[in-house]
Amino acid sequence: MQQIFISYSRKDIGFVRKLAGDLEKAGYEVWWDLTDLRGGDDWPRVIPAAIEASQYVIVVLSPNSALSDWVEKEYTQALSLRKKIIPIMLARSGVPFALNTINYIDFTGEDYAASLNSLLTTLGYSGEPVVPAATLPMLLRKYAIPIIIAGVILLALIAIPFFNSPATPTPVPTHTAIVPTSTAVVVFTPEADTPTISPTASQSATITHTSTPSNTPTLNPTFTFTPSPTNKPFNRLGLCVKSDYANSINVRLGPGTIYAPLGEPLLVETCLFFSARNEESTWLQIAPNQPDTSLQQYEGGWIYRELLGLGTIVPIDLPAVTLTPTPTASETPTITPTFTRTPTDTPTLTPTETPLPTETETPTETSTP
Repeated sequence: MQQIFISYSRKDIGFVRKLAGDLEKAGYEVWWDLTDLRGGDDWPRVIPAAIEASQYVIVVLSPNSALSDWVEKEYTQALSLRKKIIPIMLARSGVPFALNTINYIDFTGEDYAASLNSLLTTLGYSGEPVVPAATLPMLLRKYAIPIIIAGVILLALIAIPFFNSPATPTPVPTHTAIVPTSTAVVVFTPEADTPTISPTASQSATITHTSTPSNTPTLNPTFTFTPSPTNKPFNRLGLCVKSDYANSINVRLGPGTIYAPLGEPLLVETCLFFSARNEESTWLQIAPNQPDTSLQQYEGGWIYRELLGLGTIVPIDLPAVTLTPTPTASETPTITPTFTRTPTDTPTLTPTETPLPTETETPTETSTP
């Protein structure tokens, strides 16, 4: 039994699963990492050994595989071992320079069976077709419902002019009046529960009213919503876990691999909401109140940004979180000096008596006769 190794991007796994199943129906042994890698395997050793043991190497070309370093390593290893390489074009993308001299099989069309049979012919398969080619009755059965719906819509569009008679235009009355004008502006702020109405009146205005039938209600007051600068809206960013190398990843208690894992390993392709990032924007924190109850165990945890398909240069519109280390208790006692005020003696003032002046009699001269 010949073995076939499939090199692909994990983002194209749906197509590869179907292709591998059809090749196995044709009697080939197919090696692809999702089914043939076990937990704990040494990938850099197992994958080259699988390529060496295979007679054919199928490389799935797509915009996703063009960005995969592992796909490049796998077909480079196959070229060095002189393996028979068969590129297949799943979605339009550039052909790698190392493979541009090899004709690829086109799978971009809708006739999957014809492309599969062309691949089997290249592999040397001579048995019955695994998937029968599409015939006219099969195509009619496949597209019968869309054709019927399109026919009904076309007949309805043709019949519309016969049921709609032209309507006589109705004159539109015009009313002119002079009334005082006042404008009320109602402003709502998050801090106040009662709207503030600020009327602005003018002397007079001329209003020309044209009656036009309308089913749309008209709102007279103008409402202006002013958000409070202290109550900013809460940012949430939805992202999905992506990895070409594993089926699950670890959610950490902090932004780094030095922190312990949080909850069970998180499966690849799982989508969550994120609310914050660290200062270097290398880790994102999982937001609270996840819609999926099974994901609530990861709330507050951290995931490395490159596992979310963001690369290293994509800006992240989330608030930065500064981590403050938790203080640890010290066994060294801390001495706090105590100051006591000592009262001072208050000087006592002793009053002194001041002698009052005394009156002295002065003799008066008298004249002698």
